[in-house]
Amino acid sequence: MLATCAAWPEPSRSDECLAAALRARGRRVDAAPWNGPFAPFAGAAAVVIRSTWDYHHAPDAYLAWLARLDAARTFNAPSLVRWNLSKAHVLDLGARGARVPRTLQAAAKAAAIADALARLDVREAVLKPLIGASGFGVERVVRGDETGALARAQAGKTLDHVLVQERVTGIEQGELAGVFFDGAFSHCLRRVPAPGEFRVNSQYGGTMQAEALPPAIVRAMAEVLALLPERPLYARVDGVAANDGFTLMELEVNEPGLGLDLVEGAGDRFADALLARLTSASETPRRPAAR
Repeated sequence: MLATCAAWPEPSRSDECLAAALRARGRRVDAAPWNGPFAPFAGAAAVVIRSTWDYHHAPDAYLAWLARLDAARTFNAPSLVRWNLSKAHVLDLGARGARVPRTLQAAAKAAAIADALARLDVREAVLKPLIGASGFGVERVVRGDETGALARAQAGKTLDHVLVQERVTGIEQGELAGVFFDGAFSHCLRRVPAPGEFRVNSQYGGTMQAEALPPAIVRAMAEVLALLPERPLYARVDGVAANDGFTLMELEVNEPGLGLDLVEGAGDRFADALLARLTSASETPRRPAAR
């Protein structure tokens, strides 16, 4: 079962590649929105969380849905998805050794944002909501316009806290997004913003294309992935590469676009990794129920 959402109930073009690969291997594939009836997920042999792209509008309901899923047959694991929902996971990964932009968490108040800018010693930064998707609520902020930037960020909904993050040099040329299946590198995508834009999301005119990666950057991405408490079935490691190394922007294990339709064989690699996980799970003896 591919988990989608009420806003976009049908699988994306990318996820259709996964569905086709699974069907070619004799598996039935259906899709259902996470915020619809729960019955399709209760009876599924596996649940793969894919285009649940409206979760940030109802995060509490999304967490409640995750809690109802069988962790043994949900990918990625609900525990890992819960950790990933907050963009503060970047701070966690930074504490574990990943190279990340200088970032502070602040209350969604102009004075707190101004204080964060001062502590970071920057004139300009990027505001990010703690829970958001598709660039929702992401805004530039410059000293003196904290109130205006916060108003723009809160145009869709009220925010309690935000991340204040330094702007990374080179982001205008786009982010590199390394896609991994069960820890193995599959392919890379470059997410390119529209001219004059810094957000790489499609709703802001951003585009995505396949791109070859040098081995050193693949290794750097894999090292970041190894910092997670458990290995995800799928992950997208987003960041910026420069002469002095790779800087992580986000690590996505909830509902990232994987660009399976842009890279030959990517859907097959995803399908094979999923079926290997299911085979391994079926061969592992279950513990007896507690009495």
